[in-house]
Amino acid sequence: MSGANNLVGTAGEYYVCAEICRLGYLALLTPKNNPLFDVVVTAPNGTKSVSIQVKTRSDHNKQGWKLGTDITAAQAPAGIFVVLVNLATSGAPEFYIYEYSVLSRRVSDVYAAYMAKPKKDGKPRKEVGFRWFDEVSLVPDDRRRKNNWNPIINALKGR
Repeated sequence: MSGANNLVGTAGEYYVCAEICRLGYLALLTPKNNPLFDVVVTAPNGTKSVSIQVKTRSDHNKQGWKLGTDITAAQAPAGIFVVLVNLATSGAPEFYIYEYSVLSRRVSDVYAAYMAKPKKDGKPRKEVGFRWFDEVSLVPDDRRRKNNWNPIINALKGR
C-alpha cells in the first residue's frame, strides 16, 4: 500500500473514532496490522464492547471500496462490524455501517453477479484476489445504513 493510501486508511479510522466519541462512546484504535479489526468501542460504563473493521475510500477512488476476499468467507466473525468510509474532497465523510456478516453476504452477492456476467468478448471472468463494493451496488438497505450508527449503539446497549 502506498503512503497516500495509508493516510486515507488512517484518516478513515480517525473519522470513525471521532464520530463514535461524538456519540458518547469510547473508541480506541488498535495497533496497525491487526488483521481483523481497527477500532474497539466501549460503552461509557465499560460493560460492553464491539470491534470495527474500517475500510476507507477517497474521492480519487472511483471503483469503490476494495475489500479482501476474506470478507466473503463462509464463516463471518461474530460481533464485528464494518464501517465503510467515503471521504469527500470537502465536507464530512459518509459512513456505511454493517454487521460483518451482512456486508459479507452483500459483497458475495455482488461478486457472484459480476462473475456470472461474461466479459465483453464472451469469455468467462477470472477469479480476482479482491472484491469491490461501490455506490452502483447499493440497494435500499445499504442506503439506510448511511450514517446510521444504531447497529453499533444497540450492540453496546445490549439490544
